[in-house]
Amino acid sequence: MEKFSTASLSQEIKYVDSTMYTPPQNHQEGFPSPLIRNLNNFDSQWLNSISVDAIACSVGRLCLCGLASISVDPTSTIGQLNDNNTLLCVPNFSTRHRVCCQYCGQLVQRYNLTSLEDVKVGLASLAQAPHQHLGKPKVIEMILCHVKDHLCDLMMDQYYNYLILSIFEASNEKQITKILDLVIKKDHKFKELCMHDHRTQIIKKLFEYLNMPGQVSTAIFAMKRNTVRLSKNINGGYVIQHCLKLFSPMHTRSITEELARNCVEISTNKVGCSVIQKCLHEAKGEALRQLIDGIARYAFVLARHPFGNYVVQYIVKMKIPHINATIIHQLLGRYAQLSINKYSSNVVEHLLEFSEEKDVAIIIQEIMYNHNFLGILQDPYGNYVVKRALQNCKGNLYKIFSASILFNYPHLHTHFYGKKVLAFIQRRNNYIRRPI
Repeated sequence: MEKFSTASLSQEIKYVDSTMYTPPQNHQEGFPSPLIRNLNNFDSQWLNSISVDAIACSVGRLCLCGLASISVDPTSTIGQLNDNNTLLCVPNFSTRHRVCCQYCGQLVQRYNLTSLEDVKVGLASLAQAPHQHLGKPKVIEMILCHVKDHLCDLMMDQYYNYLILSIFEASNEKQITKILDLVIKKDHKFKELCMHDHRTQIIKKLFEYLNMPGQVSTAIFAMKRNTVRLSKNINGGYVIQHCLKLFSPMHTRSITEELARNCVEISTNKVGCSVIQKCLHEAKGEALRQLIDGIARYAFVLARHPFGNYVVQYIVKMKIPHINATIIHQLLGRYAQLSINKYSSNVVEHLLEFSEEKDVAIIIQEIMYNHNFLGILQDPYGNYVVKRALQNCKGNLYKIFSASILFNYPHLHTHFYGKKVLAFIQRRNNYIRRPI
């Protein structure tokens, strides 16, 4: 039996994958880690073909970390355990016993490429070379040479994504650049990785290892090409947010320009409207200004949309006076129409609440002098706009506005929504007149 030893097995490494992978309840097929915790049905578990993926992944990770004492048994088909139920040796992956045949057949069927099979088996065989562990750049170079056409596949793999994370940690700046180039080389694979339900975290982690301006520029260029598509996917949206949070506004400018240029398409998407709000939260400086200006330019279109209205509300609630003033002037002449719309009425309410007094007066005067003022007072949505206007106007404007409403008393006191407006005026007047 061939052995190598680097250091005693730490408690953290002992169950290296158990913290990252929780099998379903009553799960019996295979195991997530070669560090088996009990001997029950060990032979039958080992012979399950998917277990070999887990074995190769974890052995490779342990080798890269350089923390475990592991043996390889050239004759074994099941491996050996020590007294603590920790794996001491693994089967020889080079022999073509039944497990390896199933394993190779599965890989050929999944990828139709023997080179990826060699990569996976080769990663496990690292454990047989005592000089190959963390701190040896040539080991990483060897791995990258093998995985150059399939890195994204491995990053999306149930087991091998953890091994790739270990490779990130063991890589130098030059190797990180090479990894980045391999990841973005195939645009459709890069996009698939960013939108993957369970592997988005690995691309975010890769971006955290980008320290050189050239690396960041390369990543941003790849993101820009896919910004619109990713922003309409919940996982892709997380990657965009991470870029805005991680990199400087100078670097992310091209992403925010793309978001601003396509803000209508993104904001009117069910997922996109949420993503663009989160991007507004993460963006800073010039990047934030670009994004806000782009949305404000299309305020009328977005305000009436079931999803787009939430984006307009978001920037209004940011309380940036000149932005709110810009939106108010964009919507001039349309406030009566917007006030009786299910979606845009919310935008009008927010403008009344979060804008400066002089801008609020513009909205109130337009509503008050509109020929359909009574219709707005009696509307299921318009009455809320009127109440919000009453709440946010003062002095002479309040007196004139409330008098205009009371002028329509005969049409309001018997109307379901009209009564609500009158009751609000009554409460407001009582509040104003109460003794101090």
